[in-house]
This record gives sequence, structure tokens and C-alpha cells, in this order.
Amino acid sequence: MRMTARKKEILSYFDLDCRDWVTGEIGPPPFDVSGLAYLLHEYSTSDNRHQVESTRRTLESMVSDGLLEKVASYEQRENRTSGRTWCVCSRYGLPGTTQVRHDTGGKRDAIDGEFTRL
Repeated sequence: MRMTARKKEILSYFDLDCRDWVTGEIGPPPFDVSGLAYLLHEYSTSDNRHQVESTRRTLESMVSDGLLEKVASYEQRENRTSGRTWCVCSRYGLPGTTQVRHDTGGKRDAIDGEFTRL
């Protein structure tokens, strides 16, 4: 495994120092491929599909090296031909922290109380 500059940059998006900025740009982790490609390639991925594919290959290599964890979630996405459609989307996060849960809006799954980030 080679730790390239691209891999270091992707891992830096998970740091608490830049978490607020990244969350404001592409949402909270776990991140999807298009969001990370948007940050990595200087906001120019709308017409450059090869940049999204390059980012996906980098993320898959990081998963195989154990640096990231991959989860699948069922989300609504924008499609060029048919508008909005539901699809399975891969999301990537740090190992042990990627848990995607649907927000039901109710208190059933919530735990009352306060939390502290360590």
C-alpha cells in the first residue's frame, strides 16, 4: 500500500479540524464518491466523469487496504435521463464509524440525554 497525496487528502476530510467545512460542502460522513470527487477535483466534476471514476478507484483501494470502510445505502439521486431516481449508493467512512440509519423522525430509535465528543 502506497500512501499517496490523494489518499492523505481524503483522510484529512475526516479530521475534526475541517469537519465543519466538509459537512457544509458535501454533508456529514460517511461520504459518497461524487461528494469526495467534488472536493478533490476543485469543484469541476459536473462534466468530467473520469474524475469521479478515478476517485472511486482510489476509495476502493483504500477500502482494500483497510483505511476506509464501505457501506451501501438506498438513496434518491439525480439522473440525467429520468430525473430523480432511487438507487444503491456506496458511502465511505473510517473503519468502525460508518453506520447509516434511516431517520424515522420519531423517538423510538433515539436515546435521550447529552453526548460529548472525545
